[in-house]
Amino acid sequence: MNATTESSDKENIKISFVKSNKGQSLLLLNDYLYKCNKKTNTKKYWQCISNGCTVYLHTDTNDKYLGGDVPEHDHESNPELVEVRQVRQKIKERALQEIIPISIIYEQETSKASISSTTLAILPTSHEIYPSVAKARQKVVPLLPNCCSFDIPDDYKHAIDGNRFLLADELLARRERLLIFASDHQLDLLFQSPVIYMDGTFSKSPPHFMQVYIIHAVLFDICVPCVFCLLVNKKALTYRHIFLELKEKAKERGKVFSPITIMSDFESGVIPVLKSEFPSSKHYGCFFHFCQAVYRQIQHLGKQNDYSSNESFRLLCRKLMALALMPYEQVINSFNEIQADADLLPDHPMEELLLYFEKNWLNIIDLWNVSACDSRTNNVCEGEMTNKVSNISFFLRLPQQNEQSHI
Repeated sequence: MNATTESSDKENIKISFVKSNKGQSLLLLNDYLYKCNKKTNTKKYWQCISNGCTVYLHTDTNDKYLGGDVPEHDHESNPELVEVRQVRQKIKERALQEIIPISIIYEQETSKASISSTTLAILPTSHEIYPSVAKARQKVVPLLPNCCSFDIPDDYKHAIDGNRFLLADELLARRERLLIFASDHQLDLLFQSPVIYMDGTFSKSPPHFMQVYIIHAVLFDICVPCVFCLLVNKKALTYRHIFLELKEKAKERGKVFSPITIMSDFESGVIPVLKSEFPSSKHYGCFFHFCQAVYRQIQHLGKQNDYSSNESFRLLCRKLMALALMPYEQVINSFNEIQADADLLPDHPMEELLLYFEKNWLNIIDLWNVSACDSRTNNVCEGEMTNKVSNISFFLRLPQQNEQSHI
């Protein structure tokens, strides 16, 4: 064999690498694994990992194959073991980059990997692989802060593709921090969307923050989360700062943030701010949250037993909630009919509820009446935060991954 042919053969040899259980690189060639046992300034020496096997090969410092031993291995290859290592490595890599539970990553990787039944038989179970993967994940997660004043690592300020993701980090007052996350791509989607949805989640927020506030755009009839905010309160000043920040970013990008329609919950801090900051937009309150507010008042008045056992009372309560679906011009007359029917009930169980409704809702019918809306709830927003996030670092990864999944 001449020198040219030998050089060509070396270039055609494809080597790859997997990680050992301790995180060391293992060279893979023809289903045999090699460990590096010596390095020089120009060369790495790799030897078969099988005990007693002396077959070796060489690479340069950039891991390009240079050559190796001529004799054959004194044992057969073990492709199943190689497959196990590759699957384990993929699971570990994803666990370090994502906040998905390790058990789900395990299921996803084993289901999509083209592995043999023999490999599947020797593959460690999710329970067996969990401790080592969880330990590795814990090493890359910053320590939990003991208050809302903490430094955000650079990795968490950028999206997975490396572009800016932290839009604003403001201290509005002492211990009143506001974090806003959105990529440029998400901002463009938001600014061009004629309809936006917004919703605050209180029960799923990480420690030291009161709520997660998410603003969604609509793209091809799909609700897409675009802006993620961490708030320590629900003050009007905080909401106003969010909208002013977004308006300023829109101006910088040569756009205008002025949606035609806005749907939100009935949080008292946000309603007047939306009215003043978006005077030309039509603002609707979510039908689900409207019904929820009425039912909570039923509970507050101690009428839940009546609601459960008294069919006439329950029917009138539901009619009260259904006023949001009536044509706008029929709401007052329909409410009067409900009042008349309620007066016929023994002991007048509806009296306090109707007084509450008249005082709090009849003067803002245009806010909660959704009869003219194509979409009557913002429940499409609810699925973005399904579990409480106990670690702020894990939360900061959520919008990053979400942004990547919608590009």
